[in-house]
Amino acid sequence: MIVVKFGGTSVGDPEAIGRAAEIVRGRMPGRPLVVVSAMAGVTNALLDLAEQAARGHLVGAVRGVEGLRERHLAAVGALVPDEALATEVSAELSATFDELARLAEALSILGYLTPRSRDAIAAQGELLSSQLVVAAFRARGIPAEFVDARQVMVTDDRFGRAEPQPEAIAERARERFLPILREGRIPVTGGFVGATAEGVTTTLGRGGSDYSASLFGAALQADA
Repeated sequence: MIVVKFGGTSVGDPEAIGRAAEIVRGRMPGRPLVVVSAMAGVTNALLDLAEQAARGHLVGAVRGVEGLRERHLAAVGALVPDEALATEVSAELSATFDELARLAEALSILGYLTPRSRDAIAAQGELLSSQLVVAAFRARGIPAEFVDARQVMVTDDRFGRAEPQPEAIAERARERFLPILREGRIPVTGGFVGATAEGVTTTLGRGGSDYSASLFGAALQADA
């Protein structure tokens, strides 16, 4: 079993995601677990719109949400020719963007951004990209399955720089990843993102996606 990690540039546009799919196809005999970052620039855009909303610039924040929605849905259109699958994935991603718009509105009313709410927004980039990558893989005949990283990456509650809990991660990784791998499918999850034992969303900070991949690999005793 191996861990294959793709950074933001490697999933930054439809062409890059298509290349990632072919890389994974070539690694399938090694039983890969795929960890992806947010699409290039998305995390910064999410943090920017959160800051705008907290300053009361709701129009600008919502414009940021819609720009990200358009980018991700355009990628679905380019990567998923099957109309039924494309419609399903687009609906799932749009639901996330609807929630982001509601969060922006709430922040504009509150007038300030807490570390916890910042993490809730910043985490969405990896969750969006991993769902997009799963759809792209499936469209190419690769048996991928989305796993929400928050179900595996257990951390403390130091929002923005959460500390992973290795023992809990190892237990969750065996529960969530191993059955998928044993069935010959490919789990795809986001890096950078975690959750407390109570289920509150956290992030590991910059470089967190590489850290996530390493922790998952260690938990599963990956070959590489």
